[in-house]
Amino acid sequence: MEKAINIFKKAIPYILLYIFARIGTQLVLHDGLNVGDDYWFHMANILDKYKSVTDGRGFSAISGNLAMGLGSGGGLFYSPLSHLTVVIMALILDIFNVSLMSAYKVTLVLSVFVSGVFMYRFAMHFTNGNKIASLLAGASYILYPYRLFDAFCRLAFAEAFSFLFIPLFFMGLYDITHFDKEIKIIPFIEVILGGSLLYLSHNITALYAFLAGILYLLTKAPAIIKLLKNKKYIIYGASSVFLLVGISSIALFSQMELMATDLYNISDAVRMWTNPEEVVTRVGEEWNYSGFLNLIWLNKKGISTSFLFSGIIMFIMGCALCVITDKLLKRVKRLKYFHFIVSGAVLFATVSLTARRLEIYLGAIVFYVLYVFSSCRKEELTERKIYKSTLFWFSLGMILVLFYMMREPWVWEKVPQIMRNIQFPWRIWSLVQLFISVLVGTIAYYYSNKKSAICALCLVVGFFCVGNMAFIEKRIAGVWESEISETYFDRSSAIGFNKEYCPRVFFNDDYIPESYRSLYYIVKARIPYSLDKYEDYSIKPIVLKGNGKITVNEAFAPKYDMSIELSEDSIIQLPLLYYPGYEITAVNENGDTVTLEGEELDGLVSFSLDKGSYRVTTEYEGTTLRKVSKVLTVIGVIVTVGALCYAIAIETPFKEKIFKLIKRKTTETEK
Repeated sequence: MEKAINIFKKAIPYILLYIFARIGTQLVLHDGLNVGDDYWFHMANILDKYKSVTDGRGFSAISGNLAMGLGSGGGLFYSPLSHLTVVIMALILDIFNVSLMSAYKVTLVLSVFVSGVFMYRFAMHFTNGNKIASLLAGASYILYPYRLFDAFCRLAFAEAFSFLFIPLFFMGLYDITHFDKEIKIIPFIEVILGGSLLYLSHNITALYAFLAGILYLLTKAPAIIKLLKNKKYIIYGASSVFLLVGISSIALFSQMELMATDLYNISDAVRMWTNPEEVVTRVGEEWNYSGFLNLIWLNKKGISTSFLFSGIIMFIMGCALCVITDKLLKRVKRLKYFHFIVSGAVLFATVSLTARRLEIYLGAIVFYVLYVFSSCRKEELTERKIYKSTLFWFSLGMILVLFYMMREPWVWEKVPQIMRNIQFPWRIWSLVQLFISVLVGTIAYYYSNKKSAICALCLVVGFFCVGNMAFIEKRIAGVWESEISETYFDRSSAIGFNKEYCPRVFFNDDYIPESYRSLYYIVKARIPYSLDKYEDYSIKPIVLKGNGKITVNEAFAPKYDMSIELSEDSIIQLPLLYYPGYEITAVNENGDTVTLEGEELDGLVSFSLDKGSYRVTTEYEGTTLRKVSKVLTVIGVIVTVGALCYAIAIETPFKEKIFKLIKRKTTETEK
């Protein structure tokens, strides 16, 4: 019983983090999914991958469902982890007859919860195991409004999902600069997994997190220089960089290679809103997308500012009365635990008087839970001085720098082009969210002996619910979809609002194809505007130059199976968007096999064949660099998992359990 009680006590912070995650994601309880800016893109791509797997086609970077079956190659550009995670979750839950929409919701809730766990563990490291401070940091990261606004209003699912790995990455960076005696491998694994999984989730968020990480390492340069005297540190450090890049390479190399060709819309800065002029126009919009209450928008919807502020005031008053009541009742010995019940009743009675918003009650619950936890737990107090904390000053400095970047146009005129790929400066709220959570944990740690400071921080975390725009916006103006439908494939936005991954030639009004017979005109007439697939693969392959007949036996991008009879040497054009890496296999009537590489012609895949009869198949094998990246990713995953198993067995208390078990077995054998 004592052992069970101890396990339960250790589990309490994680149970509370899950409760906070459910509070933060309470909108998923709605019967359906709310529609946001990026809803159609993410849902169509998730369904595309899910159908590809369940139909036995496996994961492919080229889609056969999207863009009329023209073989949209979004998977060659877009970091795939968020969509694949939902698909894997759906496959796991399929045995319980759980829908794809429900699998998406489960993935979202778990990502929020696990991100809070990572933040909690990170805080446990920089607060020397202070559970009050760590729980406040974890709760802050879960409930901070920006990620929830991303998930429910903009429905920028990949960006919201990437928040899962930011604390893990920074925990690793913190740990590799704070070794006491022995150099261990686990902190480097934290960097590898946190960094690579972050990049595979959302490359723009990863880029800014990496830059912030480099700045943090620079602040710890003296400590790192000392650690570099140890050869093990150098080996682990170099290996972690190689493995991080290796695991990320499946997305990183493909993105870099294809963007360098300048063939696709993603390389067009004006179209992608990544030129200085476009990025600057988004400066000053940071509050509208911060996730906090947008008073102008809410006023237009008929919600008065006085109504909103009266609720906030009642929330603050309720929390204050709760604390005062609790302090007074604590003095009565007979009310050892009962005082929590009375003070809680005072809190909820107060907010019930005028607070007619669900978020007020949710915020009150968060405050009350944190307050009770911090009041019941006793932490070891030592004399600490917050001004000596490098992490505190770094986090505060980063918050100020990030705010400045969001507000100043000249910054975006001067930064390198790769940083302007963020499109919207307010996206760096993601890092503000991290550093705000670090500050909450740091302040709680250094002022853990100040009950007023802890109460104030509990109030701040509760306010993240009260001031959350997502909750109130989706309740009063939400549009909900009841199921993820195959009709999403036909929507223009399913392949990106700016058609990012399509060849630029189809959006060039001055382009003239070499032949009037080219499929270019048909594709150009439809792909920028309408993608309705009124008939599966209604666009057929043609003999562009020469003479012959093509019979399509089977077609589902990127695979085509055709019988071709040519009366003269010819050029064949396929209704497949061109991406380097297509492989064409032609078997003639004598059984001789010819393997060709697909070539770009008018933005589509084409190839040349001599006169004769052929059975031709197409497949997307990828470029040499992409093939290498697949090998590097597999090697990186295997080595990292092996290193993690080694670290768990050797560098953790698990090692002692193994040794005790071996010793006991040996003793029993001897007896």
